[in-house]
Amino acid sequence: MFAHSITHPPLSGLYRLVICAALLIFAVSGNAFAHGVTFKLQTAQPIDSAFSKSFLDLWANKIHDESRGRVNLLITPQNQGGAGTDLFQVVLDRTADIVWLDLQKPAASFPIFSVFGMPLEGTTSEGSSRALWSWIDINNLGFREFGELRILAASRHDTPAFHMREKQVSSLSDLKGAKIAIPTSDAETFLTGLGASPVVISGPAMRDALAQSSVDGVLLSWSALASTKLDELVKMHATAPVGAPWAYAELSVLLMNPDAYRSLADDLKQVIRNNSGIDASAQIGKSFDEIALRARKRAADRGDALVNLPESDLDKWREACNAPIDERVKDLDARGLKGEELITRARALIDEYDSAD
Repeated sequence: MFAHSITHPPLSGLYRLVICAALLIFAVSGNAFAHGVTFKLQTAQPIDSAFSKSFLDLWANKIHDESRGRVNLLITPQNQGGAGTDLFQVVLDRTADIVWLDLQKPAASFPIFSVFGMPLEGTTSEGSSRALWSWIDINNLGFREFGELRILAASRHDTPAFHMREKQVSSLSDLKGAKIAIPTSDAETFLTGLGASPVVISGPAMRDALAQSSVDGVLLSWSALASTKLDELVKMHATAPVGAPWAYAELSVLLMNPDAYRSLADDLKQVIRNNSGIDASAQIGKSFDEIALRARKRAADRGDALVNLPESDLDKWREACNAPIDERVKDLDARGLKGEELITRARALIDEYDSAD
């Protein structure tokens, strides 16, 4: 018998390719582990807006630092997602990891959360935002109304005011017949009760409406006016009578998709939690309060007319505010949600966290 020596054939090209691919995957995985994860944070705010600079950028940097560079947030403005992008749907579909958006969906979609958009009392965005977070927590809204989405923070903006192109508003009677743009239907009944004609349109569309004189003015918070740069198109501003409830409230939320959160190591999840909740919400509110103060000062420096509506208008203002609340109570009752009780609880939280005293 002959002894045969056993020799191995050279590696085939395909085999070599498989080995190279495996080594490449290992190298990339190791590199990803070393350098961390990058999450996409999509926002309706312009990248150079006052709010982006005063909160979103700082928040992203804080998470980066506390995670030792392992969590990076890539802030992307909404226009890169296409005109009319629904940011709530974007995070729900897992297309974005985190979104910051003004929640302007119908109250039917978020019946309990949207109670805070009603014409209730308030003093500052900072205090009201603390109250709003407590409202979210007490009512377990993360599960009841937002599905699996993780609510990181929420804000009730500063109080809205009338910002007019030309029309002088020295009292509520001056609003009769005026076309007033608003970003949410929450203020429709309020405006109608004052004899004005509400026009519900998005923030970006308000700019065109003002420029083309298709509306006489907007009912918007000072911070939103500044963020959308609408302050360049208005010359007259009228605020509510002293002691009046807000005409309505713009509500915003910072949401994270659950898959992105679950993908994190436990210590990185803790970093996200440490930068979420009532304090983060209050910081957002503080940013809005500061932006609003600066916007008012710029208006005064430009020579715009700044009017405080007279105390004699207070009863008429309150009456206009009560009408949409009564409508909402009926709607909540029809859903089995005890509307009057919810409104009372919301007011109590605002009084606790945002009292003028």
